[in-house]
Amino acid sequence: MAELLYRVTPDDAVEGSVDRDKAHAEGVLHRSGIVFLRRSDGRILVQHRSPSKRIFPDRYDCSAAFHVTFGESYEEAAVRELHEETGVTAPVRWLGKFTHHDPPEHQIVVVFACDSDGPIELDPSEATGCEILMVTAVDAIVREGRVTPWLRDGWPIARNRI
Repeated sequence: MAELLYRVTPDDAVEGSVDRDKAHAEGVLHRSGIVFLRRSDGRILVQHRSPSKRIFPDRYDCSAAFHVTFGESYEEAAVRELHEETGVTAPVRWLGKFTHHDPPEHQIVVVFACDSDGPIELDPSEATGCEILMVTAVDAIVREGRVTPWLRDGWPIARNRI
């Protein structure tokens, strides 16, 4: 079944919908987002993407990353995907927005944060594991470079705001 995403302009105005596979194959700009989950001690959940992922396999990733399905808001998608990928249900707060084009992705990414000390239940199809790290350790992972482009570009927005 096709997954429809928002087809958008560079200023995030909706032009219509686009099939996810077509968006990736043709470099169509679409909506996505990321969530950084923070524990009460200030540590951040970072996932390790499964080697079986088609896009950017075996890389460090945000607490949750998602495409915004046509018909849902950025915030609805963030809450949905946070729960699907980590088992955590928590309110999210908007931190910022950026655009990146790292083929096959060409997306506008909204950055969210949430706070939770609840148990983590990873989706094994998404991640092989996770670490809950101090901010300086996340800095080091991002500097090392084995990260998704959205972690690379989203971390500077989130780092001092979460």
